[in-house]
Amino acid sequence: MLIFFVVATLLALLAGLALPRVITAAPALWAHVALAMGVMTLITAAMQHFVPVLARVRGASGWIARLPWLMLAAGTLAVTVFAGALPWLWLAAAALLGLLGAGLLLAWMWERGQAALGAPHPGLWWYAAAVACLAAGLLAASMMSLLPAWQGALRAFHIHINLYGFVALTAIGTLQVLMPTAAGVGDPRAASRLRADLKWALAGSLAIAFGQALLPPLAWLGGALWAWVLGHMLVDWLRLLRARLFALHGNEPVLFVATLGFGAALVGALSGMDHIGPLTVFLPGFLMPLVSGAAGQLAPVWLAPTRAARHRAGQTRLGRFGGVRALLFLSAASLPLFGYRCAGMPALTALFWFGIVFAVWLYREEPTQ
Repeated sequence: MLIFFVVATLLALLAGLALPRVITAAPALWAHVALAMGVMTLITAAMQHFVPVLARVRGASGWIARLPWLMLAAGTLAVTVFAGALPWLWLAAAALLGLLGAGLLLAWMWERGQAALGAPHPGLWWYAAAVACLAAGLLAASMMSLLPAWQGALRAFHIHINLYGFVALTAIGTLQVLMPTAAGVGDPRAASRLRADLKWALAGSLAIAFGQALLPPLAWLGGALWAWVLGHMLVDWLRLLRARLFALHGNEPVLFVATLGFGAALVGALSGMDHIGPLTVFLPGFLMPLVSGAAGQLAPVWLAPTRAARHRAGQTRLGRFGGVRALLFLSAASLPLFGYRCAGMPALTALFWFGIVFAVWLYREEPTQ
């Protein structure tokens, strides 16, 4: 299932960035293709894999294992509304369906945390905070039609709590563990960073969302809090993993650039670039390297969980020339900050390149499982 959602998300990201250039439609349609149908569903499925690992308990089963499909249904319903195939009333239904899924996921995480063998890894609470942000964003979306006078503020809150709360908390919480694992180097400070920095990251996410919706100075405070969290992490990475971060091959350079891309997206949002779309930097500079880098590291594990030698071979194959793709993604994150609107081209090139490598690897691997 995870491999299916990885492929679906890669296609959704490609569609979200490439199709607006050839098909005229509301920007919200393409944003929801990439985020609601792709990223939200993949994150839900990935959390079901990681939460039991973090809590050292059994994995998801029964109805909870079907939650990614519920989130996909909610995202698909929203996209159908933006495509004009359903009345706007159905948009609130899509938000409420997603809100139901987020609530169930959060309740399951809490139960898994309480059942943990010993104290759960602090990364679990980053995921719980991320899902709480998703629920808040979906609640805001469901209220737009009920409070038309507040529609602009609710929309701004919905967008930014999802991007800088749900997606960012999930991504940064995962990267703090995934990056040293990919590099094969232990990070003794990862757990203490996660434990100490969650309050600042969550406060930063809320400040950005409320600031963009109601009080702009709050957004700058949120950006400063996130800058502290990112700087704290990057300093430790550069101390421990410098050679791997700037290597020609591997998934580490791509994941490193995704982190820099998130920083660039923060700068873009806080400096008034939202007039050309809040996803201008976030999608090509952060989400694309994040998903492709994580897929390069994790897909071999998900495809053959018990075959360690195959994991290494797959990660090596998928990470080949990762440093070159990282430079393309870095240019996609940087160009909009200097006024250029061609950021999509290097990101699409890198993602399409990775997509071909991933498809060839999957075609050669899957029949042997």
